[in-house]
Amino acid sequence: MPPGRVPRQKECIVLHDLVDAARPGDEVEITGIYMNRYDQIANAKHGFPVFQTLIEVNNMKRFGDETIIELTDEDKQAIRNLAREPRIADKIFNSIAPSIYGHEFIKQGLCLAMFGGESKDVGGKHKIRGDINMLLLGDPGTAKSQFLKYIEKLYHRVVYTTGKGASAVGLTAGVHKDPVTGEWTLEGGALVLADKGICLIDEFDKMNEQDRTSIHEAMEQ
Repeated sequence: MPPGRVPRQKECIVLHDLVDAARPGDEVEITGIYMNRYDQIANAKHGFPVFQTLIEVNNMKRFGDETIIELTDEDKQAIRNLAREPRIADKIFNSIAPSIYGHEFIKQGLCLAMFGGESKDVGGKHKIRGDINMLLLGDPGTAKSQFLKYIEKLYHRVVYTTGKGASAVGLTAGVHKDPVTGEWTLEGGALVLADKGICLIDEFDKMNEQDRTSIHEAMEQ
């Protein structure tokens, strides 16, 4: 979205094979028919005809699919050559925010969080997540937020939010009522939109204690 433009929202109707073609948080390009729908309930409530504009989707294209890059034989050979280097891990760590000097352990932790791990299912009864949760602690002015901004630009699926104005509803999920139809809808929060990705929460200590404990269950998934 161009800077300075106010985000808009429009209700879309998805039918047949397009259902579940995208998940919350995906960027999609929609082709459809712009139409209106007569709402009898709202008409009886307000006393005059009420029409709700919506889009009936005919085609849906996900932008996330374009991030998958087809590797050529030269790219695969270059990756194999890099894998044989004895200090390849240090090169990857130093490539994270190269303008920030030091903080080697923080850069290592950020790399491990982005690469992820292999989840384990112990005996089919107990599932252990493979990804790690990382908490950055430090004095003001030690480039903590700059690390988060760098990861936001680097990783393919990132949701950046701040804990100062965030609540449990904004982080997990919330129920909203449509003012026209009166229907209740479930809208995902930051953690839902960052599924299969990374959720960055700045100013984590400014959150309320109840809101902070509400995301513990989501962090274990």
